[in-house]
Amino acid sequence: MKPTTPMPGAVDVPAERIQFVHRQTVFVTGAIAASLIVYAVLVELLRRTLPPMTDMPSVDMLRIALFAVAGVLVFTTTVLKSMLLRNAPPSGEMRLARLRTAGIIVAAFAEVPVIFGLVLFIFGRLTTDFYILLVVSLYILARHYPRREQWDGYVRRGTAAR
Repeated sequence: MKPTTPMPGAVDVPAERIQFVHRQTVFVTGAIAASLIVYAVLVELLRRTLPPMTDMPSVDMLRIALFAVAGVLVFTTTVLKSMLLRNAPPSGEMRLARLRTAGIIVAAFAEVPVIFGLVLFIFGRLTTDFYILLVVSLYILARHYPRREQWDGYVRRGTAAR
């Protein structure tokens, strides 16, 4: 492994600043993760209070479409994050801002599958589908959780750790 040298501008970002911005992003990611729990509680409350559907509409096409889009989102978030971090800006502060933006955007995209699950529950009372899509959302959040070591590497060297 060859030694890496810091990029110009990396020394202008103190470790405390990286930690502060990282913590902000972790907080936003945690808030989105907490919202997934709120969706689950909402579905359970609705499941217990709404009457069962007597004439269940056919939601098969909608189901297939939403599952396909959720599957594509797993890969899209990875591609999107790598595209956002591909060309590192020249200053450490700009790289730090780019990391925050990428982290928040990917976390927001992670909420989409659980919303699809909520839609399937509302239209067809499909609780199993809701929970499958909830797990997809949790996977995306866990996969792209902002890790401090990766942030340090990106801010200091301008390369994203894999």
